[in-house]
Amino acid sequence: MNARTTLPALVLLSVLVGAVALAGGLAAGTATAQTANDTANATADITFEDQVGVEEVTVDEVTLSEGGFLAVYNASNGLVGHTEYLEAGTHENLTVEVSPALSRSQVVVAKAHLNEGDQTFNASVDDSYTDENGQDVADTAYVADEEFTRTTATDTATTTATDAAESTTVADTESSTETSGPGFSAVAALVALVGAALLARR
Repeated sequence: MNARTTLPALVLLSVLVGAVALAGGLAAGTATAQTANDTANATADITFEDQVGVEEVTVDEVTLSEGGFLAVYNASNGLVGHTEYLEAGTHENLTVEVSPALSRSQVVVAKAHLNEGDQTFNASVDDSYTDENGQDVADTAYVADEEFTRTTATDTATTTATDAAESTTVADTESSTETSGPGFSAVAALVALVGAALLARR
């Protein structure tokens, strides 16, 4: 092959390689734009009710338009648990193990996260779902320590019953002292005798 035929062939090859690279770049750009658009339109909703328990919590319902994760944070905003990857749609009664277990009764936050990686939760990569105001989609619940709640309720009931019994006893005693008994009868008789004597002298 002489120089006259080699040069046009090289030029043609360069043009073909450039066209393939450009097409690949455009396709990648389109996929990235599509992903960003999906993320921007992603919506979520969470229902998280007050409950008792320190080692796990139950989220009543979560809806994720693009799939993802539900993460649980304690009152100090520390991550204490999360679900496995959740497919797009509505999921009910999700139990999330809490580690470390909650040390006291407190407000707990359940937050929806997108899946930005390989369906393995990573809080630094998987961004939160956000609402129309740009706020994280989350719900809170007061999670009470079961033992503490029961002890407090029992002590309160016992104290209330004791106070009520003591109040009734004191009231009955005061009533009896004021209206009846030997002392009251003797005083009444003495007053009557003095009155009769005064009338006789007149």
